[in-house]
Amino acid sequence: MCRYAAYLGSPLLLSELIYKPANSLVHQATDATLSPTRVNADGFGVGWYAPEISPEPAVFKDVTPVWNNYNLGEIAGKIRSPSIVVHIRAARSYDPVSRENCHPFRRGRLLWMHNGDIPGRVRLARQVNLLADDGLMGMIRGTTDSELAFTLFLTQLGAPPEDEVSLAQLSQAMDETVRRIAGWHREVDDTRPVELNFCVTDGVRLVATRFALTDGVRPTLYWRVFDGDTGERSVLVASEPLSKRNGWNAVGEGRLLQVGSSHEVEERSLAVQDDDRLKPVGGFNPSPTG
Repeated sequence: MCRYAAYLGSPLLLSELIYKPANSLVHQATDATLSPTRVNADGFGVGWYAPEISPEPAVFKDVTPVWNNYNLGEIAGKIRSPSIVVHIRAARSYDPVSRENCHPFRRGRLLWMHNGDIPGRVRLARQVNLLADDGLMGMIRGTTDSELAFTLFLTQLGAPPEDEVSLAQLSQAMDETVRRIAGWHREVDDTRPVELNFCVTDGVRLVATRFALTDGVRPTLYWRVFDGDTGERSVLVASEPLSKRNGWNAVGEGRLLQVGSSHEVEERSLAVQDDDRLKPVGGFNPSPTG
């Protein structure tokens, strides 16, 4: 199961997320502690923003395991950014290991990541194709459910990805994306697990979700706030804590996490949770401790 981390705050070296923490993304790639998939070796991606240059992010991806990519090691200690996302991939057997299938996915100002799985790929593709315009569909380069979900999100957003949008717009589009995917799954009585731990950022704001339709293991999500020496607030969101230090907060199941431009953090229920038809078989059982 994939692992990811996203950071907003005072400028930070990429290496501070990828290599330095005790439970860094490199460590999680070889021994993830809160995932049924202990090894995540099917490629990786790093996205970062340089707002003094452009509102659109840079992305570096490769299909090699993150722990032995020479070029990543060369740049990680030389690039500092106020907004960073990192994703390490554990591919499903039916998804090719390719650069196009590595996260994060970029459209304009936005970066998108996904930890989980959406079964019924053909059904998902058909439904998204019915809603999305030709321009958005034409941007798809890979074969993953994650990129299809991003296309659906952009359709719900209703604004060009090059435009600046509000936190409320990002949250509303995320709510609707989760609701539609869960609804399509339930309409056909598909009993396979759905796992929708999404994350989207424009480099200033961030929205993430923890949602699953399953009676089994549910993907985890955590967040932590850091207060710098100058009083600036930084926020880190991750599939699992990057350290054993206190201060990590577990996102509850069925919850949406949003981080605003001043790095204020708010957690609330996803709108889909109000629909009894979409609760897992056997009843909805929130697990705030992850």
